[in-house]
Amino acid sequence: MADLQLILIREQIIKSIRNFFYQLNFHEIIVPVLNNAIPNEPNLYPFITCWKTNRGEQTFFLPMSPERSLKLALAKGIGNCFSIGHSFRNLEQESPLHSPEFLMLEWYRTDADYHQIMDDVKELIASINSQFSIFNFQIEWPIFSLPELFKKYTKYDLIELTNDEKKRADYDQIFCNEIESHLPKTACFVTDFPAKISPLAKPKKDNPLLTDRFEFYVNGIELGNGNTENTDWKSVKKVFESQKKKNNYPVDEDFLSALKTLDESGKTYAGIGIGIDRLTMIISDKK
Repeated sequence: MADLQLILIREQIIKSIRNFFYQLNFHEIIVPVLNNAIPNEPNLYPFITCWKTNRGEQTFFLPMSPERSLKLALAKGIGNCFSIGHSFRNLEQESPLHSPEFLMLEWYRTDADYHQIMDDVKELIASINSQFSIFNFQIEWPIFSLPELFKKYTKYDLIELTNDEKKRADYDQIFCNEIESHLPKTACFVTDFPAKISPLAKPKKDNPLLTDRFEFYVNGIELGNGNTENTDWKSVKKVFESQKKKNNYPVDEDFLSALKTLDESGKTYAGIGIGIDRLTMIISDKK
């Protein structure tokens, strides 16, 4: 981000974000860059580095989002919290919307579900936008159900596609090619993501094949991914162990222990991650 205008715009966005959450009495968490394990989700690939000592090498993973540290803090009882942290994702397709290193905002609420996070998103974006007056946001953001979008614009049944491990690899390409272009060029939400591609999102009570997960878009660009949190640590552990067989990354026992604590609390948790660099790109109308 060498362009001075972009640097200054991003600075103002970060100031606005911090003011927004401080006024809501959220705690800010500083996320470490080196982690001895990470949540091992399908289709996400970390950067790995080593620490060489007299006792040998120790492997560390760069965070793919602030999620791990925030959930460890939630398990300690910190309550509503947020972080602005550097995130790193390896092996993603190079494009004007992808960078191996990017800045992510992530926040979580206790005693909340994804509907409250969607309300947060609308209020936060309106607060940021009041400084720049770039967008013409409507009062109500339209909400689109992902299974209905697949039914309307593709030849695929979403559940059938994502339940088939071989076909599941095509999901991202189908979504990008056949659905994203039909989303409105304003702000909107897409909801009801399949459980097979959303292991950390809570399954819906009335249809466990889908989850209480959403993404939000502005000008046809995905800016955030949020959900009611899946605190069923046993189901998440199965996902991590399955991934370990594929990539041999360690199962993140600290993360699972945090989920177990959250589950035993009897509370509901919800959160979201938002790409600050993409938001800066949209506001500045630059690459």
